[in-house]
Amino acid sequence: MSGTPPQTRPRGEMRRRILRLAGEWLQTRGYHGFSFGQLAEALEVGSSAIHYHFPAKADLATALFRQYREDLVWWCQQMSASPLEASEQIERFLDLEARHLDDQRVCPLGVAAVEYASLPAGACAEAEGLRDDLLEWLAATLDAGRRAGTLDFPGPARDQARVVMAAAQGGLQLARLHGRGDFAAVRRALLANLAGSSV
Repeated sequence: MSGTPPQTRPRGEMRRRILRLAGEWLQTRGYHGFSFGQLAEALEVGSSAIHYHFPAKADLATALFRQYREDLVWWCQQMSASPLEASEQIERFLDLEARHLDDQRVCPLGVAAVEYASLPAGACAEAEGLRDDLLEWLAATLDAGRRAGTLDFPGPARDQARVVMAAAQGGLQLARLHGRGDFAAVRRALLANLAGSSV
């Protein structure tokens, strides 16, 4: 018998693997489109390994939306700390949304909107927080752009933030039906409208 100790996986690696695969499936199959048994089979572990980290599917869904929220908060902080103008930050946000098309996934907010009535309460709360965090960042960015003279739009910045969110969500849905050119068209129109008289 060798004196070399057996290799062990880093602490938390299994949890990360579960979240990574479950997140992919949530965004491609929906909350009701997979089971713990399917996760265990795909990860080549026993179901007990899944239940150890997430006692119930509701716990897993809540953790997923919490992670989406944490990722978004980190991204918004990076954008806010960057030298990019507000208009460029809005463009980056739309580019971030477009990546869901490249990955053939539904964005987390889209999943939450469609399945809200059947999602666990904890997941709904995190999804609402995700929406609120994005709304706050968009409103602050739009307001900064208007004050700097690089963006022009009517009404409160928070109302316009909702327009941006709705356009992004709608553009993603149209693109899934007819191709990514629809999202590109929505993106162009939205940015042109935000440029207003500053074009």
